[in-house]
Amino acid sequence: MTDQARVALIVRPGENPDPFVAAIQYGDGKAVHIAEDEELPAGVGGLLVAGEGGYEVSDSVPPALKSAINAGYPVLGIGWGMHVVNIALGGQPPIELIGHGDPNNEEISKHTLFMAPGGKVGYTIAGSGWVTVPSAHTHGLMPAQVADGLLASVYAEDQVVEAIEKPGHEWLIGVQWPAHLTDSTPKGFDSLLLALVERSVQ
Repeated sequence: MTDQARVALIVRPGENPDPFVAAIQYGDGKAVHIAEDEELPAGVGGLLVAGEGGYEVSDSVPPALKSAINAGYPVLGIGWGMHVVNIALGGQPPIELIGHGDPNNEEISKHTLFMAPGGKVGYTIAGSGWVTVPSAHTHGLMPAQVADGLLASVYAEDQVVEAIEKPGHEWLIGVQWPAHLTDSTPKGFDSLLLALVERSVQ
């Protein structure tokens, strides 16, 4: 029997880690919550970097994320985590947006995205084309802000980048939508969490 995967978790400072711990547990993994400035702990096989707010210029790139990228560990960034992944690989900070919802509102809005075929996100979710997802973010990336070497594989109708990924063998993905809210995302979108945990088994 395979041991339970241990996934390191970094959450935006000041945010509640519980929903993201639950997301790892949803994939039958064990969350190892660490602070933003901690190193990657021994015994983990992957990393989830997440938060509902936007990346600020005062934020720093977690050393555990740098280590995970250098080691080729599977990495999933959600929301703030997508921004941090982009920054870690040389991209630009997100900009303020209008019309993409607000994490402070109880009622999550939705919008339509185009998922390009052939990418890791589409392959993992087993879908492509237009899809409607929950949206609750005040900051986001435009194509010119995405780091060289990363592929923007999902877009909103206003060209805001909704997912980034690293081409090649490594499984490094960032998504803007709240992928941890599995009850609100379309069928199959939970595969991102399942795949992260599966790839984190050592």
